[in-house]
Amino acid sequence: MKMIIRPMYLALFLTLTFLSCNNEELSEELLSEVIADESTPEDVSGTNGTELNTTPCDFKLDNVQANSTVIINCVMDLGGQTINLPANVTLIYEGGDIINGTLDFSSNTTISGELMNSSLTMTGSNPQVKDPTFTFDPKRWGIVEGIVSDQIALSNTNILEKIFFSVKSLGITQFKIDTMDAYFKVDGPLGAITGPETYAINLPSDFNLSMSNNTHIRMQPNGHFRAALLCIYDAKNVTVKGGVLHGDREKHNYNSNYTDSDGSTGKTHEWVDTMRIKGGQNIVIDGVVFQDATGDGLNISGIYHYYDSRHIKSSNIIIKNNKFLRARRTNLVITSGEQIFIENNELADGGIDMTNSKGIAPSSNLNFEPVRAFSSTGTLIEYERVSNIYIKNNKQMVTDKDANPRAGGFQISHGDGPIIIENNEMINTGVSFYTANGVIIRNNNIVQGGIGAGAAENFGRTDTVYGNEIYNNTVVTEGTAITVSGNGTTIRDNYFEGVVGASFGAGATEITMGVSNTIFKDNSIKAKNRAISTINTMKNVLIENNVIDMLSGAPFVMTLYNEWSETVSSNFIIKNNIFKGTKSGTERGAPPALIGTNTITFEGNKTGEIQITGGRNMIFSNNEIEAAIGQNGVLFYADAPNTKFQSNKITTYPSQTPLKINCIKVATNIQLSSVSFENQECIEK
Repeated sequence: MKMIIRPMYLALFLTLTFLSCNNEELSEELLSEVIADESTPEDVSGTNGTELNTTPCDFKLDNVQANSTVIINCVMDLGGQTINLPANVTLIYEGGDIINGTLDFSSNTTISGELMNSSLTMTGSNPQVKDPTFTFDPKRWGIVEGIVSDQIALSNTNILEKIFFSVKSLGITQFKIDTMDAYFKVDGPLGAITGPETYAINLPSDFNLSMSNNTHIRMQPNGHFRAALLCIYDAKNVTVKGGVLHGDREKHNYNSNYTDSDGSTGKTHEWVDTMRIKGGQNIVIDGVVFQDATGDGLNISGIYHYYDSRHIKSSNIIIKNNKFLRARRTNLVITSGEQIFIENNELADGGIDMTNSKGIAPSSNLNFEPVRAFSSTGTLIEYERVSNIYIKNNKQMVTDKDANPRAGGFQISHGDGPIIIENNEMINTGVSFYTANGVIIRNNNIVQGGIGAGAAENFGRTDTVYGNEIYNNTVVTEGTAITVSGNGTTIRDNYFEGVVGASFGAGATEITMGVSNTIFKDNSIKAKNRAISTINTMKNVLIENNVIDMLSGAPFVMTLYNEWSETVSSNFIIKNNIFKGTKSGTERGAPPALIGTNTITFEGNKTGEIQITGGRNMIFSNNEIEAAIGQNGVLFYADAPNTKFQSNKITTYPSQTPLKINCIKVATNIQLSSVSFENQECIEK
């Protein structure tokens, strides 16, 4: 396993860039700096804009007295010698350099960071650095840019990581990189107790890495199935700002048949990431571009299993102002972590197909996927845990939805609340959750995408699936605006527009599964085919106070089915909804409702004609039913035992058609059993 060295004494060759000397000078100079061609030394300038003086020094350091301050404004060539500096010496950079030798420091010595370079060895006591900000020049540090061999790319990796930890040991907390475009080899044999961080570029604790748009850190193309470019491993108080991290997605060797040292293989190659945060605490990732990861753009996890006493969690992490582009698997994934804030990011084309690589499941922009299972005794074992996640003000999209219909999306596979998803913009994609609790999806704007609430196999499950809310969202799509399955969701005050407004119970492998303990109320729906559809089993489901507008040509306003098998009521209630449409000649113009449920209470609704296709134990009361011209008010296509119609107001329009129209009609050859009609008001117009 690679050792991460944090020396108290330096014996490293520090291949340094120019360093900023003063905080107040740094920002403007970095923005305006141009690195000159090496063939024109007269144009070379220092990191603070100071012109580099290439004139040899006319003095030496071997006779410096204690408590001295030495101005270095010339080139001091040590000629391979070791200079022993006395205590309390200060070396100040003013455009010069110290090269080709060793400085052995005594106590309380100070040096300007700009003076460190690849040919200067520093030994003895750690000196103090004049400024805690360090500006990195790849040329002075020995980084080889451009396309390189594996050997050179590995050297680049070792150089950069060693510099991070070495300058940190000198008290430098701000590490800046401007122009750099280099490849880094970060793959190698891993065993049972080693992970991708072994070969990645690791960052130390209490460290700030600041990069620019001209900083390109690229993964050397490889055939490994688990590797990471940049890692924050068991570290605290780390900030990474700016820069572009490139995965090797289009250059990766997917046919390498790589077998790791522990015998494991990974034919899908989906665990190759551009950044991993593993056991990181108090972390900020700000303004970074993550692109073309072979696996995930950014992966957040813990160290050791969640239930393990050794577990080191990832927590208090801010992910903001970043761009996540074209990860082959998922742009941003959390497998274990808490108190994570994901804000103002752009996430695009997660899991899309590209020229040399197809997307791989789950093919998403964001995904939570902690591993957990039940023991043989029914106890939940949490190998990983995701909780307290806040996702707000982000923009996610899929550029070409037709070519990549399964790509993109915010997918919450498992999680424990609060998980808040709010004020996000979603284009050609949407958001979904499955086995989770405490999920709040609110105030999002979704275009050509949808919301997926729950999973049908979680029907009736109250241990880990409950307390989810969806409200104040706007969804406009050519598909289904929202699908509702599983247990424990309240959906209110949303605007849904689609071919289908809301679909309940889809995805069940058995008809006994579907939707339970769910409220759908106070929503506005505009639909082309049907506003509400229910299939499989409904239990304790309330659909109330919704306003539905059906677009021209819609065949049905609702198709309602419930496979409830018990004799007691399922408590499936459709109540006080208003259904409107474009059928001419009627007040509301609503298309018919197709109903065949095993137990339902249909009460106080304003709807079009009702067509019964089966079911049993249904109650229709106090509804205003208005048939379209040429249609019967209520039509039984099949028997519906133990069904009651009571106190409904049924309007038909027999004068507008030559057809024989009835308030209530039973189809030919259908015999009703135990169906009762009480106090119906039939109005003919």
